[in-house]
Amino acid sequence: MREDTHTVTCGVLPPRKIVRAGASLVLLALAATVLTTGCSTTKNPVSNHMASIVVTNQSSEQIDAAVRAVFKNHSYEEGKAEDDELVFQRPGSFMSGLVYGDWYSGGVWERIKVFQRELDSARTVVECDGYMVQEHEDPLFQNEKREHKTKKGHLQELLNEVPRELKRSPAAPAPAQAN
Repeated sequence: MREDTHTVTCGVLPPRKIVRAGASLVLLALAATVLTTGCSTTKNPVSNHMASIVVTNQSSEQIDAAVRAVFKNHSYEEGKAEDDELVFQRPGSFMSGLVYGDWYSGGVWERIKVFQRELDSARTVVECDGYMVQEHEDPLFQNEKREHKTKKGHLQELLNEVPRELKRSPAAPAPAQAN
């Protein structure tokens, strides 16, 4: 009877050498993972808005003109802006009305707010966020809902057209220097 117990016990518990080898392999794999990934800091994104681009060597006025041209080409009308933003809007689609609308407020409008900020003397970040708005003409009752992240690609495509528009538009004359 004793032999059977010893055989079963030996069959269930692995020998100590196998346990040590397994632990060594796990530690070796962990060390290899740490060494191959290295230490680094994550790079902060340029923008925390839904879409953004960096424009180089262009004035704020040139960028505004290019942004206006791009949104006009996509059937957006310019809306009332606050502070240092540009606002564009157009009627939303039927599906947008189903997702963002309700039974009594009518259709929704797509609203995009575009912002600019200087990174340094040569680079400007142009960024935007998208919203769906009910009662868009009534400032007291309008209901603005931020669009889902799934619309991010659409906004990025619009902003990606701004540099192409800047290349098409004539450059502003350089300011005259005093002698």
